[in-house]
Amino acid sequence: MAKKIGRTTKTESITTRVSPRMRHLMDVMGRNQRRSLTAVIEAAVESYATDAELKLARNTWSTDEGERLLNLYGEAPHLCSFDEEVEAKAALAATGK
Repeated sequence: MAKKIGRTTKTESITTRVSPRMRHLMDVMGRNQRRSLTAVIEAAVESYATDAELKLARNTWSTDEGERLLNLYGEAPHLCSFDEEVEAKAALAATGK
């Protein structure tokens, strides 16, 4: 998870597969709510997240990807993959923490 220098992104792009029926439902929701497909998905994810997940995401958020990893590792190491754990431990060792 190396930091990308000189590149600022306001949004992230993801690719997912959904059934034609689900895609149609999302389209109907967007039209009914006058929202974009992105706004429909963001609202659905936020409403599905638990209070604990929302709090953890808020507490660990950083615009810097490396800092985000260290924040997540510090608050919820059980959620990190093995590679993320190794990376976080190496970063902490390098900073002397």
